[in-house]
Amino acid sequence: MSFSEFMLGILHVLAVAAAGLCALVVPAVLFAIADGMRDLAMSMLLVGSLGVFATLMVLAAISGFERRLGRASGYLALVAVWVVLPVFAAVSFKTLAGLSWIDAWFEAASALTTSGSSVLTRETTPQAILFWRSSMEWYGGFITLVSIIHVLAPGGFGGLPAGDRRIITGHASDMTVDLGEFREVLGQYVLMTFVVFVGLMLTGVDGPFAAMLAMVTIATGGFLPFDGALEDHAGPLAQLVLAGGLALGTVSVFWRRRMIRAPRRFLSVSPETGLIAFAILAVALLFAARIFAVSGGGNLGPILAESLLTSASLIATSGIESRPGVIALTPDVIVLVIVLVGGGIYSTTGGVKVYRIVAMGIHSGRELNRLIYPSSVTNLRFGRHSIDEESMRAIWTYFALSMLVLAFASLAFTLSATHFEGGITMAVAFFANAGPVYEAMVPLSYATDPANEAWPQFAAMPASAKLAAIAVMTLGRLEVMVVFAVLNVRYWINR
Repeated sequence: MSFSEFMLGILHVLAVAAAGLCALVVPAVLFAIADGMRDLAMSMLLVGSLGVFATLMVLAAISGFERRLGRASGYLALVAVWVVLPVFAAVSFKTLAGLSWIDAWFEAASALTTSGSSVLTRETTPQAILFWRSSMEWYGGFITLVSIIHVLAPGGFGGLPAGDRRIITGHASDMTVDLGEFREVLGQYVLMTFVVFVGLMLTGVDGPFAAMLAMVTIATGGFLPFDGALEDHAGPLAQLVLAGGLALGTVSVFWRRRMIRAPRRFLSVSPETGLIAFAILAVALLFAARIFAVSGGGNLGPILAESLLTSASLIATSGIESRPGVIALTPDVIVLVIVLVGGGIYSTTGGVKVYRIVAMGIHSGRELNRLIYPSSVTNLRFGRHSIDEESMRAIWTYFALSMLVLAFASLAFTLSATHFEGGITMAVAFFANAGPVYEAMVPLSYATDPANEAWPQFAAMPASAKLAAIAVMTLGRLEVMVVFAVLNVRYWINR
């Protein structure tokens, strides 16, 4: 592959991703017109039109040239999308919401990585901008799925098993960037969003909020598009719908259709989903007991709905809670461990993922057994997946790099913005793309002072801490190892 084909392939991927993002401005413009904010609508239309025009010009300029992506260029294109796209999207927040460049970049990176952290003031921000912010989080979830299916899984990054790709792509290990192969994933993604939206509407949630919550939920994000508690806008039945949407978001995108058609057979070949379902129920019972004890009793139905929502939210690395203080009812260490583990490997959730944790446990058990029976031979399996030594090396490498990133992130946040406990919490929350978890765990004594030095709110963080947060959110979404692979200087020198 020549250098020109190499660069044109990367440029093509970037332009397509940016064009898709700009196209989502159209629904936000309609929201602005419906609210009678015609000046804002014109500004949003102008920003979106300029973005679409620029990306279409790039696509037209390279349409006549050969553009292919190999393995190395595919990895570089993936990193470029997750680094450049937030910068591209930051222009909209700078122009439309009046944020500083650092705040606009932080907001865009948080949205696209589905981290859910926000510096926007919901009480005064126009609903059209809130809808645009929710749309961006929804789009980030879709890009996450495409990144995993078409780039990360074929490369086996972090021990990801590639075999399940046959369900959608027809092959396992070949990297693909053909837009036609994105259609099935997009169709599932849109359908699930619509189902959650209808469910929220039927349970009494206002239309605009139902649409925004549906988009955020399917992306397993944590952005709430209104000021105040969720329970003020979504009752117990709506919370159950949200819990169901978040739980569905933790399941591998490859298996959602089979799970609905044949659930019994599905659980036998995909034990990861069974473990996630068990974890959601177990954590929900824990929260139900804590809520029941703190509230001194009450109606069991709303308590169970609230507990299921909180449990699904943590395992989906969303951070949504029905009202402030619910997540904090459980010890901080338990919350951080749940968020750091995360959900399914082929989902929009963050964290290390259940598959890797179980694989490390199985592998460690076999190595301990070899201390007693050195000549024993044991094949490692998790459901239908065979775990070989190459996969285990990738998993342990991923885990070691993740811990290293968390250590440096904790140090960076402690030195620039918080105390030690707050720095660790912030590092885990950003790395697992679950920013609201940090806000949920802020002690009450600090909540009244947004700019305190121990547990500051996102808007009060210094610029250096926000830049560190952008880096950590991006590393968490890129499964860490891709960035280190792209930074392989020896490969690019010898190319």
